[in-house]
Amino acid sequence: MIKSNKHSQSDPVISVIIPAYNEEKFLGATLENVEEAIREYHKKHAYPVEVIVVNNNSTDRTEEVAREYGARVVFEGKNQIAASRNAGGRAAQGKILAFLDADDHMSSNLLTIVHEMMMSGKFIGGGVAKIFRDNAHPLAVLLESYNNMARRVLGMSTGLIYTTKETFSRLGGFDERYYAAEEGAFVVSMKRLGKKEGKKFGNIKEGHVTKSGRKFKELSSPALVLMWLKFVFLPWKLRDRRACSFWYDIEDRK
Repeated sequence: MIKSNKHSQSDPVISVIIPAYNEEKFLGATLENVEEAIREYHKKHAYPVEVIVVNNNSTDRTEEVAREYGARVVFEGKNQIAASRNAGGRAAQGKILAFLDADDHMSSNLLTIVHEMMMSGKFIGGGVAKIFRDNAHPLAVLLESYNNMARRVLGMSTGLIYTTKETFSRLGGFDERYYAAEEGAFVVSMKRLGKKEGKKFGNIKEGHVTKSGRKFKELSSPALVLMWLKFVFLPWKLRDRRACSFWYDIEDRK
């Protein structure tokens, strides 16, 4: 259990970590969304919330936008999402780490739920069971609906991944062999550790995360299905940067 009485009112209990590569067009709206969740959190809990943006070697104004919104900026020169998450996790000062993508929006109640679940001592960490796609290819929306059912059945999810910094360190952070789906590998490892220690995986159903579907709009339906099937039946391709180029090599990130 994380005992809140060991913290001063000036210490963050939660660190929200946002990896960002050339996200100047979307980061501001995400940080405004995080601020809304922090305001909701402060209706019940007085502790500050630390917001960290990991500048993943951006060439645009990502860092400037982060600073304009008062976020703490950490630099990571290796262009990889897992490495970016890990840089933020290592730098975080909070006892609880919550990982959010730079174009994601969370429901305003999530930080409060995360705080109270982790303070109970019953959970190793967790994720959010309900994930929606904003303005996405219709087929991507359909696949996400399927994924939502799978999250409920499996009792395991990503979205807003949260755990303690201690658990993050014990697991060695996110596996940097993966260029995509590193969050899935992380939550599997976290759930296994929780089972050994008699702690549950907190699959939050009372809130949601909305993820941007902008990248999927560039794909035709056959291309989207083929990409999905490739990673379902050839999961080792997730460790191949060329196979994951969809997430890394799009120059126009609109």
